[in-house]
Amino acid sequence: MALITDPFHSGIVVADVEEAMAEISASTGMTWHSLQSLDLNLLVDGEVVSASVRFTYSVEGPVQLELADGPKGSFWDVDLYGGLNHLGYWTEDLHGDIAALQSGGCELIYGGAAEGGGLEGFAFLVPPAAGIRIELIDVAMRPAFDRWFAGGEFG
Repeated sequence: MALITDPFHSGIVVADVEEAMAEISASTGMTWHSLQSLDLNLLVDGEVVSASVRFTYSVEGPVQLELADGPKGSFWDVDLYGGLNHLGYWTEDLHGDIAALQSGGCELIYGGAAEGGGLEGFAFLVPPAAGIRIELIDVAMRPAFDRWFAGGEFG
């Protein structure tokens, strides 16, 4: 069974990442890693869907704050998914943890689309009794985060 007791970030969908960064910094003193813009291929119900997202993470932690926005109709549309959106966890076994969460009743919403089909990199699931999503991020992606957190480019 996947243990989800140690999140490394909390994801919030906002109307405008840059505006939210400025407002939160002004009121809390929180600082941010560089703003990222990614075009992603997502696997949704067995179909590959292209999506764009802008995001940043707080420098401060231990549980970092992620701010994200995206176009209307996307998974990062503030009108559809605004506010506290998910808790993010590293996983050493993405597919095994997805299966474990699904066996407990979680619904797989979407994840990163692999070149040859299937999921890779990350996945979002929703538990049956909670409205907040669980994001599993494969530890294979950790070097991209570490580069970004050290001041380099993400990816």
